[in-house]
Amino acid sequence: MSDISFTSKTINHPKVQAAFKELKELSNLYLNNTEKQQLRKAVHYGAYAHESQTRKSGEPYISHPITVAAILASLKVDVDTLCAGVLHDTIEDTSVNYTDLKSEFGVVVADLVEGVTKLDKLKFRNLKEAQAETFVKMLFAMAEDIRVIIIKLADRLHNMRTIEFMSPSGQRRIAKETLDVYAPIAERIGLKTVQQEMETYAFKAMHPNQYAELEKRIQEVSGNRKKTIDKIQKKISKAFLQSGLVPEISAREKSIYSLYRKIKQKKSTFDEIDDLFGVRIVVKELNDCYTALGIVHNLYPPNEDGFKDYIAVPKLNGYQSLHTIVKGPYGLTLEVQIRTEEMDKMSEGGVAAHWLYKRQGSESDQRLNRARSWLNSLLNLQKDSVSSLEFYENLKSELGSDEIYVFTPKGDIVQLPMNSTVLDFAFAIHTSVGAHAKGASVNDKPVPLSHVISTGQTVKVISSDDLTVSSEWLSRVVTSKARTAIRKELKQIKDEDALVLGHRMLDRALDTFGYSFEKLDQRSIKRTLKTYQMNSMDDLLKSLAFGENIPSIVARNLLPLLKQKGIDKSYIPKEALVISGNEGSIVNYPNCCQPVPGDEIVGYLSPAKGVVLHQKDCPNVEELRKTAPERMVVTSWDVQTNGTFKTTLELDVINKTGVLAKLAGIIAENEVNIETIDQNEKDGDCTELTFVVEALNNQQVARLLNNLTSYPEVLTARRKTS
Repeated sequence: MSDISFTSKTINHPKVQAAFKELKELSNLYLNNTEKQQLRKAVHYGAYAHESQTRKSGEPYISHPITVAAILASLKVDVDTLCAGVLHDTIEDTSVNYTDLKSEFGVVVADLVEGVTKLDKLKFRNLKEAQAETFVKMLFAMAEDIRVIIIKLADRLHNMRTIEFMSPSGQRRIAKETLDVYAPIAERIGLKTVQQEMETYAFKAMHPNQYAELEKRIQEVSGNRKKTIDKIQKKISKAFLQSGLVPEISAREKSIYSLYRKIKQKKSTFDEIDDLFGVRIVVKELNDCYTALGIVHNLYPPNEDGFKDYIAVPKLNGYQSLHTIVKGPYGLTLEVQIRTEEMDKMSEGGVAAHWLYKRQGSESDQRLNRARSWLNSLLNLQKDSVSSLEFYENLKSELGSDEIYVFTPKGDIVQLPMNSTVLDFAFAIHTSVGAHAKGASVNDKPVPLSHVISTGQTVKVISSDDLTVSSEWLSRVVTSKARTAIRKELKQIKDEDALVLGHRMLDRALDTFGYSFEKLDQRSIKRTLKTYQMNSMDDLLKSLAFGENIPSIVARNLLPLLKQKGIDKSYIPKEALVISGNEGSIVNYPNCCQPVPGDEIVGYLSPAKGVVLHQKDCPNVEELRKTAPERMVVTSWDVQTNGTFKTTLELDVINKTGVLAKLAGIIAENEVNIETIDQNEKDGDCTELTFVVEALNNQQVARLLNNLTSYPEVLTARRKTS
């Protein structure tokens, strides 16, 4: 297409002309004449390429990419990005290819268009997978050239503006993806105006009734409140004039989606929102921000919990401003934002603007470093995740949350999402700090690892030499970094446990056939690995512990071919599998019967859980023997077991004050740890108490039950069985 004249009838269509006029007005503010000519050429080229295409609204298709370019021009992007915005659909939807674009507009424009096209060409099995992979692809594209993402965000914004032309189901799907993927990315790279407009359209499409109700409530209160805010603006302006400062003062209104999200998060009502309306003060110099804060606080008393210094501690996207909530006249509570002109530009154009213009200066470099650091941390997390879907689901809630700022004992600032715990803090410091955490203090007071931390607190983590990771930790963290690291550590621990137990199981099975692990020859091992499609002996051993393969069958296959002949397939192992308590997460103790050392036990090889131990008389065992007898494992306790084992005690007691505390004391005196307590009122004055405890063996449990029964208010005390 390099020799075409770019003549197109659609260029004269009223909708196209209107879009082109807006693009020219915005781009003429900062492009030079050569750049204006280049952009004009891209518009005519795109119009010719999309000549026969129309949108669902019926207007010529070219109106869409021109409007996308106009959105980009409002962000003052460079001319290459503008041209790529106009041409972003040509490779995907027309006969134009990469070589054509490179020939006409250069390699940069061609690369940008190809980058956007790659994002659009992804195909998936379901919506969740599509969103997850789109998000990951966008992160990698952002790492290569952030302009690809800015074009994609502008494209999505215009699609949201015209979303009413889609089917209702299509509207909901696109709106949800916009709220989950595109708006959070726009927010993180600082494109706040793009983010808020996307959210507004998406919220309206997903929840039209709630949107209409909130819009109505805002209109009802806005008249009176705006008059009050006008008075406040004038009063602040007068105070600033007297102090010699001449700032730019404007009113601001909370976006409707931000309002909706705050009502949901805080579980509050519309009337309880204190920052629906506010005032923004833009000053010249950094020091003027704090001077302005003093002036505002002299006029109106501040809310002591409503001050946030995002200048000293910027948000992850580089946003800087002072936020203070003050009590104005007539009982009106409002938020005042104070920032410099540079910070104000940053809040509108964000990190994206600095990235695009490649401005020099330490302040710009710091913001870029923060953005790149955030991006790199996400890419590292993605590498450690099992799948894009897991990574995306872990990160989704974190992206849309507010932030807190806490301190290390050395005074370093750590930024975390709202509702983060001490464990989130530990993993934010370093994965090894989190994995070895055994205790913590907040402002020098001991707290559990699950303690939720708040802005301004100093957090200290106490480490252990041993790995202390537990699967329960997954419910005690909110950050994707912590969750991914915990899963990774748990998998590694489980793999190591499985390798040791699998070795023991195979040794036991080989011994039954009069053979041993040391006697295995390489030919037999290779043949068996091929049979089971395993890459290594370690993989085969782990598969035994995980219940994926049966030790007796694997052992027989590992024997030399001559020795396999005449072996009784219904063999009985010579020795039981001895359980010591050191097997880790690969041996499971089910809640149906909760076996503890001293109980007679039997094992079952579960394909999902590995070795599952049951009490011998557990009703579930009989069913397992019928359905899969080959998976039953003869087991016994080691003479010396390690650790504690969970069991449940059920007590019927007379309902009197202080009974629960006394019984808890008796349990503690017997050196038994209480995990949970449950209480259920029964008929009359009787209460059923259920204690889940951690005991060493069944002898300790028996002594404890005897001691509990001796207490006068205890009617019965028993260990729960299946």
